[in-house]
Amino acid sequence: MSSPSKEQASPACLAHEADDTYMGFASEAEITAFLAALAEAEQTGAPRAQMICDMLPRLRNDALHARLKTTLDAIIEAESVR
Repeated sequence: MSSPSKEQASPACLAHEADDTYMGFASEAEITAFLAALAEAEQTGAPRAQMICDMLPRLRNDALHARLKTTLDAIIEAESVR
């Protein structure tokens, strides 16, 4: 004896299909602009730590996140030695 199918209380979550920017991550254009600004800041000696801190939570790319976290750690280490 089969039971009648029940209708779900809510639809399945489709967040995995949403665009990264919809989910709060930086777009490719934002990342490109950020990396250009970061390179310029490095060349001019402008502070970069806060720039990186602001961008890290918005990065979905694990490799880029790891690279920037390593850069941030090096900046913080260099500042603590001064």
